[in-house]
Amino acid sequence: MTRFCTAAAIIGLASAALTGFKAPVQAQTPGFDANGCGWYIILGCSKNRGAANRQLTDLGGPMVGGGAGSRVINTSDMDGFRDGYYCVADGPYISGDDAGSVAWIEAVPDAYVKRGC
Repeated sequence: MTRFCTAAAIIGLASAALTGFKAPVQAQTPGFDANGCGWYIILGCSKNRGAANRQLTDLGGPMVGGGAGSRVINTSDMDGFRDGYYCVADGPYISGDDAGSVAWIEAVPDAYVKRGC
């Protein structure tokens, strides 16, 4: 009986301690703001995923680039982007200035910074 009471007391104390606890709406991921949005350096886009993957490979492959790393994103999955494209992007970064400070312009003269969620 003593063990049961002790366990019940511990559970009760834990429940009481968590009553005022509020979980964050969304977990923070480096590069994203509280709404899940971030800034990307767009290095090129194509309607064809294979073409975008080839461009990524030509640029050095996945995760090359600035601190966030490059990859192919499907724009249909991101607010702020036109649907139906596969873009080689480096990001996300916390701010447009952070994204703009990465030196992709040397390798990709048409690179530009865009916000997406």
